[in-house]
Amino acid sequence: MSRRRSEQVVFVVRGDQAAVRTILEDFFVGRGWTARVRADGRLEYERGSRRRTILLGALAGRRFFLTAQIEIREGARTTDIRYRWGADVGAALGGTLGRDRAAREHEQTAAALEKQLADAGRLVQVRRT
Repeated sequence: MSRRRSEQVVFVVRGDQAAVRTILEDFFVGRGWTARVRADGRLEYERGSRRRTILLGALAGRRFFLTAQIEIREGARTTDIRYRWGADVGAALGGTLGRDRAAREHEQTAAALEKQLADAGRLVQVRRT
């Protein structure tokens, strides 16, 4: 039986929305991702080459195209960061190998973000679904 992979991670952190956006910007841009704000207010960070991924699929190497979808919701004392990537991420551009590669990359990125938030003393809780 294969291990079920997460499709999203919710980080509950100390701090307001502005502080959280700054942390996310530093984290993703510092790792080579490009920020994009969608019309509905969600953040997306992209990395890699869409063109190279279309041509080579999962074999695009380090330039494999990925999109991290981020939603931020501010509560009374904490802010939720919802990092989503979905079950079929990467499948359209890289088939089964692309889906596995994208899920693995997103899980590694989420783990690195979790570590950075914990090291900064901001992490309150993590939920994986």
